[in-house]
Order: sequence, then structure tokens, then C-alpha cells
Amino acid sequence: MKHLKIFIFLLVSISAAAQKVYRSNYVITESKAEELAGRVLKVSPVIDGHNDLFIHYFDCKDCPKDLKAYRIDTINKGHTDIPRLRKGGVGGQLLNVFGRGNTLDSYHQAWDLLYRMEEAYSKDLKVVASSLEMRDAMKQRKIAILPILEGAVRLQDNPALLRTYYKLGLRSVTFAYQTNGLADGSDDTAKHNGISAIGKEMVKEMNRLGVLIDMSHISAKAMNDILDETKAPVIFSHSNVKTLCDVNRNVPDDVLLRLKKNHGIIMLTFVPYFTTNEFNNWMNKGDTVYYKGIADYPNDKNKVDSIMEKWEKENIMPLVTVADMADHFDYIRKLIGVDYIGMAGDYDGISFTIKGLEDVSTYPNLLIELARRGWTEAELKKITGENFLRVFEEVEREALLLKQKTKPSLFQKGK
Repeated sequence: MKHLKIFIFLLVSISAAAQKVYRSNYVITESKAEELAGRVLKVSPVIDGHNDLFIHYFDCKDCPKDLKAYRIDTINKGHTDIPRLRKGGVGGQLLNVFGRGNTLDSYHQAWDLLYRMEEAYSKDLKVVASSLEMRDAMKQRKIAILPILEGAVRLQDNPALLRTYYKLGLRSVTFAYQTNGLADGSDDTAKHNGISAIGKEMVKEMNRLGVLIDMSHISAKAMNDILDETKAPVIFSHSNVKTLCDVNRNVPDDVLLRLKKNHGIIMLTFVPYFTTNEFNNWMNKGDTVYYKGIADYPNDKNKVDSIMEKWEKENIMPLVTVADMADHFDYIRKLIGVDYIGMAGDYDGISFTIKGLEDVSTYPNLLIELARRGWTEAELKKITGENFLRVFEEVEREALLLKQKTKPSLFQKGK
């Protein structure tokens, strides 16, 4: 994820003519939509596809921090805490477990932090390792935490490490964050023209174990290669529609059509620069100015900050709304159907947020927008959590079959 180092304190004034107007094809009133969203969340809580809470413990200036240094039982400075998760109707969270840098020592510290976090907030959180455990935790009114890994580089191209972390509770792996030994990244130099030989081996081992294969962050060729190899459904943990926002991180229509045949899921993400072309273009221009400033003034942070402040004043940040996000949901529903859609905030992993979707308390705002557009109660239940649970269960069933007829991969790099 790219982060633009920009002054967030700048107040953005946008004229009425420049603002995006909410869609007018509403079929029910706001009050009816709010009532519907409330009913949905009581029986089908949100299962969010990606969250980077661990940034506040391992990826900040004064990191690493421990639990007491960044509490989540009260509203904090980030996007994620227990009070706001409760307000947002969240029942399950795929949580990115990562340490400081790519060292195994730091990664192990992150796993330790995860389980100490569960113990510290035991009334609210439960780390789960199966779809059944996730359902049981939500029935107990706890927030089910499913450990995931964004960036398979920490597996060191070694199926044995995958099996080890599976025993710790790892249940989903983003195949590549940037190009690695397994696959080409979406925004990185291609090395494998898709996925590598060890990448194919990892697909088989993830299928055999019951680890969700996450295709966010990989190239379109790698997406198709994985779909050629996998015997289980796959997920996009946090991606949007490429037709609506033309960035490599998003998913093209041909892959979406294959995702339907695979019975997988795309968990649409609340990231403004993956939602509208206007915002993405603004972001790219700002990045260019920022990195040129660093190159020109490598030892003068104040000068770079001044350049960025001036640029922001002259280039007003575009507004991205809940309606823009809802357009991606409408598009997928029309293209492949509602059964293949989920939700993902990418909270604490993004520098900018969508108006109305600023943190983990705001999921109801999207449900209200979709309800006003005519989405039914049954459809909303599917996208909040039912679709993800269906995919997870199918992955687990396939793993049970594969374990009966296949053995663990003993692939070793370079041998």
C-alpha cells in the first residue's frame, strides 16, 4: 500500500459543483434503509476482509509498542478499536499479523502479541481457526479474529513454514504483496509471468491445509494462473473493480467471471484510490511531487513538507463518497451476482478514507446506501458475512478431501 506523506490537517473546501452527487435511484426511504441495515447486522454481523491494526505496534516511529502503549478497549487515534467495532456491527475480522520488517523474529513477536491481545481483551475478542469457531465466537457476541498474512515473503518459499504457521492459526495468505518467489505483484516488475513453480506448489499446499488463497496485490496473470491451479475457492481480501477504477490492484472483468466459476469472493475495499479514477490520478500526481521533493532535498524534511503543503492547496483532494463505493457493489452484483461479494475496510492500512466510511464504526452507512438502492435483506446478509463463511467452509471441505489422498509438500527451494 502506498502512503502519501501529506499534511492531513489541511481543510479541504469543495464547491457544490465539484462534489459528487449521491445517486437518485433510491427505492426506499432513509429511515426504512436504516431499519433494514440494523436488522441485517443483528443476524449477520460484518466479517471484514483486511485490517492493519498491527501497524500501531510494529510500523511507527516509536515502534515496537506493546498492548498498554496502544489500547483498543477505548476509542484511539487509529481506525480500529473495540467500541467502534461494536458500533459498526463487526462480528469477524481477518487481521493481518505482521511484525517490524520481514524478519522471522519480529513475525514471531507479532504472533505472541496476537494471543496476548486475545487474553487482554478476552470479553470481546476470540482468535479463531475455522469457520465453525468463527460462527461460535459470533454467537457468543465476541469479535472473531482470523489471523492472515499479507505478503507470503515471510514464508520464505517453504511449505514447511506454511504448515508451521498453520498450526499457530494462520488461515489466509496474500500470495504476493510485491513480486516475490511465488508470484508477480500487481505494481511491481514481473519476474515469473504469473506464478512460479514453487507458487504452484504453494497453491496445492494451501488447498491441502485449508488456507485461504488471497489474490489481492498480485498481477492479473498471476490471478489467472492461480485460478488454473486451485481446487478450492479463492478470495480477494481487499480489492475493487478495475473497470470502475483503472489501477493494477483492482480486478478485471474476465477474472471476476472466473471467480464466479471458482465460487470465490471479492471483498470490496474502502480505499479511495482504488475506488475512483479521479482520486487515484490525484494520488499519483501527489506521489510524483513528493518523491521528487525527497530526491531534490534528501536532508530537508521541512522543505519537502512545504512543497507538499503548497501542492495540496493548489490541487484540492477529490471527494470520494459512500455512493462511489456502492457503485462497485452494484457493478459486481450485475456482472456475477451477489453471492461473490464481501466487505473490507483496509483500516489502519490507508492514509486517506472515504467520506462516510472513515473507520470500523461506519459499515452501516454502506448497508444503508445499498438498501436505498434496492438491495434486499437477504442480499445484505450475504455481503456482510454469509458469503465469506460459505467460501471458508468450502475451502475447509476441500482440504479434508485432499488430506485423504495427498501428502504434505516437501518442496525445497534450490533442490
